[in-house]
Amino acid sequence: MKIKLPSGKTEDISTGPISVEGLLRQLGISQSEVLVVMNGEVIPEDRILENGAEIRIIHVVFGG
Repeated sequence: MKIKLPSGKTEDISTGPISVEGLLRQLGISQSEVLVVMNGEVIPEDRILENGAEIRIIHVVFGG
């Protein structure tokens, strides 16, 4: 699985099917601080990702 992290770094991770939530937990990233995008679409945390998926994790900035 190819993952573009919020830092801009890209990582290849080999894993079996895993949920977005499980992946973020494995990477030590808080769900409340990011959006996960696959094929240009924001995906929910219960979506199961396959090993060949290419995803991007985007840090969300809050403020006013």
